[in-house]
Amino acid sequence: MFELKNKLEDLKLSGQDTLVYLHWTPEQWLDTDFYDLMELQTAKKPKDREVDPEQMLRGLGLM
Repeated sequence: MFELKNKLEDLKLSGQDTLVYLHWTPEQWLDTDFYDLMELQTAKKPKDREVDPEQMLRGLGLM
């Protein structure tokens, strides 16, 4: 579940980067509508996302 959620977030983040750094309009990036644009603006970078609890426990050596 977390992997799929992160892949979707990566797609949103790439759209956000395209809009900001390449100065593309929403129409140029998949002909987005207002709500899609808002999702792109709120995309989280990988370090700011939720962590899979199982992966976190393994990282701490508790599993």
